[in-house]
Amino acid sequence: MSANYKNWVPNGMITALTAGTAVLGVGTAALMCVNMNPNLKKALVGTAGAGTLLCGAMTAWSIYAHGKFSYDGNRQLSKEIVEGTAKYVTLPEGGIGLDVGCGSGALTIACAKRNPQGKNGGY
Repeated sequence: MSANYKNWVPNGMITALTAGTAVLGVGTAALMCVNMNPNLKKALVGTAGAGTLLCGAMTAWSIYAHGKFSYDGNRQLSKEIVEGTAKYVTLPEGGIGLDVGCGSGALTIACAKRNPQGKNGGY
């Protein structure tokens, strides 16, 4: 069994942004088909269209960042950050490292691997 370090960009965020982009896109298309005051229609279609583009851009960025922060994938930026940070942690012989609110525990595990002279402070 291997550790699951998750991803710093959650799948739920990507799903929500994708759904938001789709809803805004459908809404924009629907507004273009509605018969109403031309000035009001321009304003509504422009606003909804801008929202669609913004939400779409955020979706694209999230997908890109999710790939970059994948711990196990080809782009291991998270792993580089965690292991790079762990290089700066040195425990003395028998020293105890404390990590409060460690989330996935990736940094704690990396520090423990680099400091076998440390003592397990867990209970």
